[in-house]
Amino acid sequence: MKKIKLSALLISITLAANAQVSKQASTFTQKSNEAVYSKLNFEDTADFIDAKRGFIATLTDGKVLSKSGNIAVDVNTFNFIKGKSPATVNPALWRQAQLNNINGLFKITTGVYQVRGIDAANISFIETKNGYVVVDALTISEASAAAYELIKKHVANKPILAVIVTHSHGDHYGGIEGLISADDIKSGKVKFITPKGFYEEAVSENVLLGNVMRRRAGYQFGLGLERNDKSQVDIGLGKPFLGGGSSSLLEPNLEIEKTGQTINIDGLDLVFQLTPNSEAPAELTLFAPAQKVFFSAEIASHTYHNVLTPRGAKTRDAKAWAGYLDEAIDLFGDKTEFVVPSHTWPVYSHDKGITFLEKQRDLYKYVHDQTVHLANKGLNKDEIAEEIKLPAELAKEWYNRDFYGTVKHNAKATYQFYLGWWDGNPAEYDKLPQVEAAKKYVEWFGGEETAVKKATESFEKGEYRWVAEVLKHVIFANPNNVAAKNLQADAFEQIAYQSESGIWRDLYLSGAKELREGVIVPKNPVNRAAGFLATLTPEAIFDYLSVTVDGTKAGGKDIKLRFIFPELNKNILVYLKNGVLHQSEARPNEKTEFTLTIPKAKFVELLTKPETARDILTSDGVSFDGDPFKFRELASVFEPANPYWNIVTP
Repeated sequence: MKKIKLSALLISITLAANAQVSKQASTFTQKSNEAVYSKLNFEDTADFIDAKRGFIATLTDGKVLSKSGNIAVDVNTFNFIKGKSPATVNPALWRQAQLNNINGLFKITTGVYQVRGIDAANISFIETKNGYVVVDALTISEASAAAYELIKKHVANKPILAVIVTHSHGDHYGGIEGLISADDIKSGKVKFITPKGFYEEAVSENVLLGNVMRRRAGYQFGLGLERNDKSQVDIGLGKPFLGGGSSSLLEPNLEIEKTGQTINIDGLDLVFQLTPNSEAPAELTLFAPAQKVFFSAEIASHTYHNVLTPRGAKTRDAKAWAGYLDEAIDLFGDKTEFVVPSHTWPVYSHDKGITFLEKQRDLYKYVHDQTVHLANKGLNKDEIAEEIKLPAELAKEWYNRDFYGTVKHNAKATYQFYLGWWDGNPAEYDKLPQVEAAKKYVEWFGGEETAVKKATESFEKGEYRWVAEVLKHVIFANPNNVAAKNLQADAFEQIAYQSESGIWRDLYLSGAKELREGVIVPKNPVNRAAGFLATLTPEAIFDYLSVTVDGTKAGGKDIKLRFIFPELNKNILVYLKNGVLHQSEARPNEKTEFTLTIPKAKFVELLTKPETARDILTSDGVSFDGDPFKFRELASVFEPANPYWNIVTP
């Protein structure tokens, strides 16, 4: 026993001494990554030719500043991605990272331009006689404004006539106010076009679950990681310039209602295809007949996408996804010469474009069909993920590789889509909570020291997945066990080094960093509450507030309040009953205990700066009737979310 204790102590001292240092690739990782060269055609340079095609110009110094003067985008931080892949990066991911490093303004065909590489997504411009139609608005307004400046400087200084947002993810709509203003949309001066249900889905995904998704997105996109060959290199879809800047969610003034709907903007015809519940709950593609360009949004990119994103979202319908690609080929295929995704680079020529769409279609359908096939044979999601292998004709294509989504992850997601999280085994149905189970596992292992010793032996054999799994129990039983945390971090790191997926790499390296350094809370965390609440409708704000209710505090309370927003002509009854917050506009005459008449902007200020409540309630344009302490009582049940909760420790 003394020998075991001494061994564990030595491990603890050794690992603790190097706790914050990235390790080299192990011999197992080196062999794994070297083997990739024999599996794929690295002599194929066609993607590099296409990614550079039509280059016009890029950012002068590679940087975009936020409104506060901080650097929001710096493409120079990825300049280290050159030459042959280092041992610490999967060579296929390194190649994708090199391609995504190609940034700037590009001409695709006459009148069609795209800016790539200054945000995670792309922004496209279609030139008309009198202006531009924009396709997707990037994540932050500073980046979209910089893109607009590029095209004004190098192509033509024209106004924006319309902005089309292809789907309800923040990297496609967040930067809209860098292009146009909310007043431009409200007045109808500029068309803001989205798929049907866009606003509701954007609120659902990014507001109601915003806190947990942002924390998990920090892992998925490696927001806390440095940029180097032992850390972040790429997210597969592009570069994660998501660390600063301002974003907005605005309501559209024109929704696409059906596939085949055609809109003419300043002489430009655009034909739309609705693709709901594919890559996003609300999504569309579009075709520009005169330019022969198919804008594929995110249903086709130079990577396998996620059927369920690791940051968390509604599981996507892989069968429908494949069906939309098939439909797009039928609708637009015979006229298409260019396929332009919202991430990565375009596909040039009719034949290449159709092959690209067909093989992307078959990628999603193959994994879908085989998952269902194997589930019907009785395999569970984990077994299916290990079993499915793509046929060579799909796997050999670079655009079908696991740079973002992966076959394993998407097989599990498809299983979940149809069958839920449970695999049918009663032993898996009502399992003990993590911490309680972990303590019992460690007891059965023979104690923490024995578990760490055995895990060390497994690590030395290159069994990194097993080490990660076993040590989770030790860490959740005792989060102060430094040896276990550092060894699990080392296992995470080697898994990351071998990962073809950029986001697998990021999430494993983020886990390793947190194990070694703990949860890092910024010294001056940005309070985004006022910003995102300001762009929401009152109904969306109350939806958001309903999920901040602490049910324990709300139990037994029965409160009725009324909120009147005069400039919006809205009269909303808000009531707390049975621990649940409700809202209704259908009961304008129902008696309440407190009525507040207030402009929405001041209401947002009241929510985000409660310490100024007295001044706000007595300011111009604000009036109330009834007992103001009832509003205070309601506010007392709201519980702000912690944006920095633990992930790899309990």
